[in-house]
Amino acid sequence: MKHFLSLCLLALLLPVSPAFAKWYLGQESVTYDGNNYNQIRKQAIEQAIENASLQASSFISIENTVSGGLLTSTQSKLVSNQQISEIVILNEAIAGGKLTINLKVNMHTVANCVKDDYLKQLIVAQFPMLTPAQAAAGDIAALPFHVASRIKNELSNQPNIFVEELIPEMVFQPTSSFDSINLKSVKGISHGLNNQFQSQYLVFGYLRDISLFDQITANLVGETKVPMRNFTIKMFMYDRISDSILLEEEYHGEGAWSFDSYSRVDMANSLFWRSEYGKAVVNTLFKVAQDINRKLSCESTKAIVINSGDEYVTVNIGTLHGVEKGDKFQHIKLNNIPLNNAVLSTWMPPEQPVYLEVMQVSNKTSLLKVPDHQDVTGAKQDQIELYDAVIAAQH
Repeated sequence: MKHFLSLCLLALLLPVSPAFAKWYLGQESVTYDGNNYNQIRKQAIEQAIENASLQASSFISIENTVSGGLLTSTQSKLVSNQQISEIVILNEAIAGGKLTINLKVNMHTVANCVKDDYLKQLIVAQFPMLTPAQAAAGDIAALPFHVASRIKNELSNQPNIFVEELIPEMVFQPTSSFDSINLKSVKGISHGLNNQFQSQYLVFGYLRDISLFDQITANLVGETKVPMRNFTIKMFMYDRISDSILLEEEYHGEGAWSFDSYSRVDMANSLFWRSEYGKAVVNTLFKVAQDINRKLSCESTKAIVINSGDEYVTVNIGTLHGVEKGDKFQHIKLNNIPLNNAVLSTWMPPEQPVYLEVMQVSNKTSLLKVPDHQDVTGAKQDQIELYDAVIAAQH
């Protein structure tokens, strides 16, 4: 069912000055009989966000709403000048046969952002642990695999993203908390994946801290000690076309640890993910997906030329990314600019812009051609070579 007047969490998200941001509170209570917890929680969150959006006079039409942690949407339509940059669950409780959610949303006015209509394609690598010994409590050594899978699912439900695959490789293995990324190493691993995956972006990272600690609260009768557990993850997003790190961020969450630390915790059981710590992990990963979606929403779509024939140029995006017959792309080349003791590689259009039109399209590839009336001799198309790129033409 389509949900109208619901707030879009991430669609068309734009980074703007904090001076134009404002928080709005939302609350909703939904009858809960002990069954279908995830569905009821999704409904409560969705309605609480809608209630917050009413205060800002921002309404979004959402289709195919999905709860993969908090709330995401696969398709959305903005009908206001306000957009969401962040959502924070303040608290949630079950009492009197109802689940009540209190949250706040951060609204931004729309800023200038160069957008196109295509999904950004990415692959997700595995997430190692910086300190594997921290997994001993509860025997949660499998947590990194669950994290990678959940990040893939969260990203798959973002409006600007198409996830090609969750790959078995680890791109980065940390040895200390001060490790920096070796871009040359990442580039080598990325190029080694070229025969299998066409994605422009590679998402990877590692779990920095999952340690236990006690939270001590003073009260009138003494002190209350609650076992807590950290969840700190370091995230990277690598642009495989421009050979650059687009995102490098650390995210932190923590929650009460309600399990026996001397027995194995079943992380495939929903009881774990409904616990305070499980929800802290999910909410942190949702924020990761939110930031990646926001970053990619203003990135121009690029595609690599994977075949250059006499009649057509083949690029590695298609209908799964939103490409349609008749769409226009501009040819760009990788230029190497000599610097002092270095070379700067950058994508630039030729001196005389060359525009191509989509003539045929399949799921993952498109056939492009310079229109005959713009290239009578074929000279423009002849200059497009294998492994060049095209970029979405601005309308």
